Amino acid sequence: MWNTMKELVEMWLLSLFVMSSVRCVAIKDPLSVQGTEASQSTKPVNKLLLENVHDSPQLTQLLQHIVENFLKECDLWLLYSPGEALGVPFAAVLQLQGLPIRVVTLEASGEGVEVPEVTVTSGSACSAYIIFGYSPEFLRSLVESSGFESQFHYLGRFIFVTGAAAGAARLILDNPVMAWRPHALVIREFREASGVSYEVWSHKVFRRDVEEGVRLVERWRKGEAQWGANLFPDKLNNFGGNELRALTFHYPPSIVESKAAEGTQKFDGVEIRLMETLAEALNFRLNLANPSDGRMWYGIFDDLQHRRAFMGAANFFVTTSALQVVDMTVQHDVEPGCFITPLPAPLPRLVALVYPFTPTVWLVTVASLVCGTLMLYGVSLAAHHLSRRNLWSPLTYADSLLYGVGIFVAVGMPNVGAVVCRGATPRGSYFIMWVWYGLLLTAVYRSSLTAFLTIPLAQTPIDTLHQLEASDIPAVGSVGTNFLRQLEASSDPVVRRLANRYQDVSTPEEGLVLTAKRKYALMENRHFLDHAIAANFTNRLGEETLHVMQECFQAYRIALVMPKKSPYKPNFDAVVVRVVEGGLVKHWNEDILRRSRRVSNEEPENTGNERQFTVDDLQVPAKGQGERGVVATCIQGLLRARTRVLMHIAKVVTLASQGAWLILALGFLAALAAFLVELVARRRRPPQPAPHPAKKDGQHSSDHK
Repeated sequence: MWNTMKELVEMWLLSLFVMSSVRCVAIKDPLSVQGTEASQSTKPVNKLLLENVHDSPQLTQLLQHIVENFLKECDLWLLYSPGEALGVPFAAVLQLQGLPIRVVTLEASGEGVEVPEVTVTSGSACSAYIIFGYSPEFLRSLVESSGFESQFHYLGRFIFVTGAAAGAARLILDNPVMAWRPHALVIREFREASGVSYEVWSHKVFRRDVEEGVRLVERWRKGEAQWGANLFPDKLNNFGGNELRALTFHYPPSIVESKAAEGTQKFDGVEIRLMETLAEALNFRLNLANPSDGRMWYGIFDDLQHRRAFMGAANFFVTTSALQVVDMTVQHDVEPGCFITPLPAPLPRLVALVYPFTPTVWLVTVASLVCGTLMLYGVSLAAHHLSRRNLWSPLTYADSLLYGVGIFVAVGMPNVGAVVCRGATPRGSYFIMWVWYGLLLTAVYRSSLTAFLTIPLAQTPIDTLHQLEASDIPAVGSVGTNFLRQLEASSDPVVRRLANRYQDVSTPEEGLVLTAKRKYALMENRHFLDHAIAANFTNRLGEETLHVMQECFQAYRIALVMPKKSPYKPNFDAVVVRVVEGGLVKHWNEDILRRSRRVSNEEPENTGNERQFTVDDLQVPAKGQGERGVVATCIQGLLRARTRVLMHIAKVVTLASQGAWLILALGFLAALAAFLVELVARRRRPPQPAPHPAKKDGQHSSDHK
């Protein structure tokens, strides 16, 4: 008897020591309330003492079971109201087991529950919050407080410990705040005839197909779990076929919006296919819609901030400013931000006459004409004076010049050639050299001129930021002012000067129209610009009217957006990583661009029952046509291809013939002008007397006789 009383007194004294030591830690070290680890110096206590602390051994064992099996790698927090002392001995129990825990006291005020500033660790895999509150109304006030939303990690594991009030679990878990906190338990006291046991409740998130969102998941009786359930399953790897609203708008090739036959919206594109892959992998239905206010990117941001949708897609760049408003998945693509500029206007076809030669070649040609004719004139004079018999007269410089020009324009002058070559070996040799030189130069010029008249030589487009800054394009910009801030923050002075010409537009389409009018240079991601050129600024011959600069401003990561603190972000990230590693994003980009080019170059089909030929027709007979139908369809497809080729050849021939007729007309005009000048000059020249015929030698001798 005496030994029993002595043991009880020792246990009572030791319990007082445990309680006082824990409270002294909270009082002497106020930093324990701010998130620092509690003291590890508590003396060990035996199991019998722990079972008598607060007369709740079942609850202590249940919490130990949860910590040991589900919270081993988590940072532990213990929160309790001032009048609730149950959490303090439990903190001592965990400390005795070598588990660090942070103790926080919750204060109630007239405005609700105040949560001290708690530092949420980011290095740990998870954070676990064990919250004691006998009143479920007090815990509901905590959930709805601003501190709960801002200071507790949204992916943390919450264990609410409350009394025996009926409906406590529904009151705590069934609300908009906990609907975005998938990892939460409510431990409720349940009194039976055999003693006190505990119920563990949890809830479903984003599952409208479940009638009871809050449900009982475990019972704790006689020191052990009755069902052995996983108290923290991954609730977001299967949305149960529920509908999730996603916001987007037409922004090809990421988003291609069109109208279906029944008047409904139809979406396709790289990011649409990515979201459809997410829906298939996580078992939810995708409800695509435009932003509620129609403000494109800013409208999506506004809807996601108010949680009117679960995700958004519109080629969002991963930037610091965007991450302050929304959460983003891991990147699924990297795209450079580039400028699209108008191509330089083609030079007039009259200028094509000087295309074949560069300025240097033209200068050498003119110099060789002048020097060559002078040399021809000099050779002619030298041959005349060095000859023993002056049987011929030397060429005049006018004759030499006409002869040299005639060789260049492939106009023969027989008389001049005969005079040059007659009896003069030096002049004949020089004549042969000059003819070969003129023929070679003329052949090169003619062939090059034909090529340039057939395919006009385009001017060099703007390809660098320096060229853009030096161009006469009055303005550059994009939608909004996001790019403006980045241009102004650049260390490159050329980029900062471009920022001075920045003008924002309301839509990318408006910027493209202004660019086509040579009044603007739009800045967007390269995939969008390539798609816009392929779909709207390329004719059937593949000629483009706009040009994407080769030097881009900066590369941007592309991701899907979702509301801030979305619990399904890790699940989305895992699927996106698998999609990127499989190369699907690159394949989708190429497929959308290929389809855009095909649609832009598509010709209207002839009326009737004529069917477009496809590759499938080469594999199996066309339905209802048999083998003859396959052959007929193949022939029709080949005929249409032949027609397109002939149309292209006809256009090329037309362009070439236009240049030839133009040059012929210019030649006729030049000949007419020369004829008129010669006619006028001849009329103004005074008449020359007729020359006397020369007397023969015999006549002179007869006269002397």
